Amino acid sequence: MRAAANAFCAVAILAAGCLTSAAHDHATGVVKERMEMMEAMAKRLKAIRERVDAKRDLTAIKADAEAIASHAPHIVHLFPPGSTQKPTDARGTIWQNWADFQRKTTALKDASNKLANVSVDDLEGFRDAAGAVSQACGECHEKYRIKRRKGDL
Repeated sequence: MRAAANAFCAVAILAAGCLTSAAHDHATGVVKERMEMMEAMAKRLKAIRERVDAKRDLTAIKADAEAIASHAPHIVHLFPPGSTQKPTDARGTIWQNWADFQRKTTALKDASNKLANVSVDDLEGFRDAAGAVSQACGECHEKYRIKRRKGDL
């Protein structure tokens, strides 16, 4: 079950990254900043998953995980009230449930830090910790992000 959840989150993150890239052309201000940061984190997570699956270059995971962890505390600053202009995928429930949103960004930071501290020879530890990062992303997206359909921009 955990493997299926991890796979789902990884696919969702990759799909989100692909859709978001095209939308950046129309985004401005803080919406563009957060879209770019989310895309950067998705690319880092994709690279981590590829390294774990290929069982190669595991030492590079630390830098990617640290980058995600360094972005996580800034997520809340990129969602000021009223930043709902298109092409944002942010749901209004973010601001209605602000404390929960903040907890979710802290969970991402904590999961990313744990991933960065996995021993380089612990493949299963990498797999589990990367799954926790994927899960942290997915839980926030599930609740606070509008799902896009192909062709939506």
